[in-house]
Amino acid sequence: MAKKSPKKKPAAAPGPSPESRPVSAAAPGEGEEPRKAAPLWLLAIVLIISGYAMLHKVDPGGRNAWAAAAPACLLAGYLLIIPAIVFTYRR
Repeated sequence: MAKKSPKKKPAAAPGPSPESRPVSAAAPGEGEEPRKAAPLWLLAIVLIISGYAMLHKVDPGGRNAWAAAAPACLLAGYLLIIPAIVFTYRR
């Protein structure tokens, strides 16, 4: 059997055609991770700032709800930084 030769397409313009171009401008894995990590960074910063803001409402005896909520927000914010770093620098 004879091999089929590919049909030649007329050259319209220099550069890749829209059909041959990938959907995203960057190669897979390039530039996508920081966009996925941005909400994690934002949430971590918001939790840390709100945790410190809640600390101002804690009574000296530590017997109100703010005494439990403020450290929980701070801890969650600081722990959320770890996955944000991983998603930012993953290749």
